[in-house]
Amino acid sequence: MSSSRAVVAGDAVRRARAVAECEEWEFVASFHCQQVAEIDRSDEVLLTKELARREVTLELAQALRITEHRVWAMVHEAATIRQKVPGIWSSFRAGDIDAGRVSAIADTAERLETPEARAALEASAPAYAASHTLTELRAWLRRLRARLEPDQTQTEITQAVEERRVSITHNDDGTSWLNALLPTGVAVAVGERLRRAAKALPPTDPDTGERDRRTRDQKHADLVGHWLTSCTGTATDIRAEIAISIPATDLVGHTSGPGITLDGEPVAAAWVRELATSEHTILRRLVLDPLGHVLDTEVLTYRPPERLRQALRWRDGSCRVAGCRAPVHDTDLDHAQAYDAGGSTSGSNLRCLCRKHHNMKSHGHLDDRHLDTPLRHVERYAMAPV
Repeated sequence: MSSSRAVVAGDAVRRARAVAECEEWEFVASFHCQQVAEIDRSDEVLLTKELARREVTLELAQALRITEHRVWAMVHEAATIRQKVPGIWSSFRAGDIDAGRVSAIADTAERLETPEARAALEASAPAYAASHTLTELRAWLRRLRARLEPDQTQTEITQAVEERRVSITHNDDGTSWLNALLPTGVAVAVGERLRRAAKALPPTDPDTGERDRRTRDQKHADLVGHWLTSCTGTATDIRAEIAISIPATDLVGHTSGPGITLDGEPVAAAWVRELATSEHTILRRLVLDPLGHVLDTEVLTYRPPERLRQALRWRDGSCRVAGCRAPVHDTDLDHAQAYDAGGSTSGSNLRCLCRKHHNMKSHGHLDDRHLDTPLRHVERYAMAPV
């Protein structure tokens, strides 16, 4: 089967599955609503009515071979979508988006507080949901909400940060989990410092000359253990350098939209401003103009210098192939138009591809239709009147 036929056939299967899921949701929501309405009209006492409602949920769950919790989620999410963003339900019925994506959108619709924000979600979510993975959609929804309702998002962040903590869970095999709930910006900095420190470790033991055979994950775990148990700290002066993309208007405080971390997570503009003004800052800013263009554009010769390489990593955030979440530090810089065919070494002609997809492209099995737009751009949403 040719790739074009596979795409057409796959799209038909995807749409058929989504339509079937929508029919299931409509049945569950309709049956539940009708039965509950009859119960509510009865003369039974409140406790009896509540138990009868639970029986309806149980009957649906057993009929569909799903949990009672899932039945309740279908009913609640269907009501949320139909009442707050009905255009999403139309896309669901048409097979454009499936149940998993509808659930994610329903969660965001439930959290949005203003009709204008919900209208922006309704207008922009179907196209994005139809062309991206569920993981990408969830990250996009977090960014969307942080952009549409920054004050409410900041309030929730402030409350969530109050719950920061560390816990230890012991396993039966002599290992334990060390879990830390941290602000996103701090967690990103910790991860980046670990990556840099692990990369800086010598390949051989300086005392014995033996080769270091530890995996990257093992090095990360050893470094964390060393940092937390050493009285004097690590012998290497490795500092974290994290990428935060933020429009200049947000950085100076004229607007209050979020910054975006390298892996696409929103962080509060107030936190970015505080970090940017610190004399001990670990942040280097990638500032965007109102159109989303990187201000420091460079067009250079064949091998890009580190400054351009860093800017491209910040721009792309991960492998550029749609649906691939390979970390950007595990990618190669690929010339869209080959250098020996006249392609320039510039931001417009370079993109990050993981090794697997880079090899596919080099051998003619990957082209631009497989790529997504760079993560590092300003996403804008029209606040439609309601």
